[in-house]
Amino acid sequence: MPIQNTLKLIRDKTLNLKSPVFDINPEIIDWAKLHVDIWLQRWNSGTHPHWKTGEENNNRLGLIGHKCFEVALQELEVPYVSNDPTIDWRSKKAYDFRIPGVGTVEIKTVDFKTNLQRLIIKRSEWHDSDFVLALKVADEKPTSLQFVGYATREDVMQFNVADGKTPCPNAPCFWEFLEDLRPAKDFFAMLQQKTKGFWE
Repeated sequence: MPIQNTLKLIRDKTLNLKSPVFDINPEIIDWAKLHVDIWLQRWNSGTHPHWKTGEENNNRLGLIGHKCFEVALQELEVPYVSNDPTIDWRSKKAYDFRIPGVGTVEIKTVDFKTNLQRLIIKRSEWHDSDFVLALKVADEKPTSLQFVGYATREDVMQFNVADGKTPCPNAPCFWEFLEDLRPAKDFFAMLQQKTKGFWE
């Protein structure tokens, strides 16, 4: 199947809404699947800890969210450094993105199921980033996602904590309802304001 050009993906007029919408190009799905396969091969070789049963889909969704945010930054001409999940330095750089004048950002992607309405951060995976941005995919494929909301480092420290109970029965976590996060539109406005003039 030939690669198609990636068209404008932030849906028109939604950047000013509370939760901007991002249309997912099919190639982003293929990219995520390829990178999940790379991870599995590396971890099956014994060089990295393996995922637990059922985590492949979570990591695929995480990769989709990571790439969608990266493409959104490119579309908005926001400068950034991406901590590519498939490169071996991944475990040595404690962020998903670093943005000049803004700081570090972690991306968390939530599955489409209606009962999944929380931003969950495993305490062992929290890198003390300046910001965390929550995304929620719209459907199983997925064909689109919403940038739902964000939290600052200080916000995360005020999140609910769970250990061995819902919504985190397997590992201690911080969590907050998606609807209680700060609006994602404010996050994108801040990115653009703080990096304005970077290319001039």
